[in-house]
Amino acid sequence: MLEGKVQRLALLIFVLFISACSQTQPQVVNKVVKKKEKVTIVTPAPAPTPTVYKVKKSKQKISLTKLSLSSQELLSQEENWVPLKVEDEIEWNAKALLGHKYVWGATGPMTYDCSGFTRKVFSDVGIYLPRVSRDQSKKGQLVSFNELKKGDLVFFATKRRHPNRVTHVGIYLGNGNFIHASSGAKKIVVFNFNKHQYYKKHFLWGRRVIPEKSHVASAI
Repeated sequence: MLEGKVQRLALLIFVLFISACSQTQPQVVNKVVKKKEKVTIVTPAPAPTPTVYKVKKSKQKISLTKLSLSSQELLSQEENWVPLKVEDEIEWNAKALLGHKYVWGATGPMTYDCSGFTRKVFSDVGIYLPRVSRDQSKKGQLVSFNELKKGDLVFFATKRRHPNRVTHVGIYLGNGNFIHASSGAKKIVVFNFNKHQYYKKHFLWGRRVIPEKSHVASAI
């Protein structure tokens, strides 16, 4: 009788142990993990800053200065603004190349011959000239020495064998000054007709290729 009770008690303990173990087993939960999608943010390139020129007038000259964008925002859109003429921008662009070396046949951006220089300066304001000075001398309105204005092309005959043939070109700046890529000076320079009589003596004619009443920007 005692052995039977012991066996039943042992069996009961074993059943309770098995039941307790089954309740403490961890539950396995299947989780679906979604991968994060990569998002590429494209930043648009900033719009180019327009170039505006400030014109400071004095009795002797007009000086041009590029304005920063912050300075432009401070300027009035309506008051104190006057048209900036094409010939003023031509002067600015030409003088920006002062000192660049003269090389026969060169058209830039670091070296120029005479017609390559004039072609570059005028193309920057939307006026397109032929490549060589002889062809450039046929464009626009013919003007005499006494009729020259700023922005006019000036042509010269610099070869003794051909005293009437165009062989050189420059840009008139006013007050007897002109700018050109000089083979003698070996760079782009400003000369005055009165101080360099050689060019006054060999001057042939001028050509006005700037359209009348043309303006390229506004300036204060």
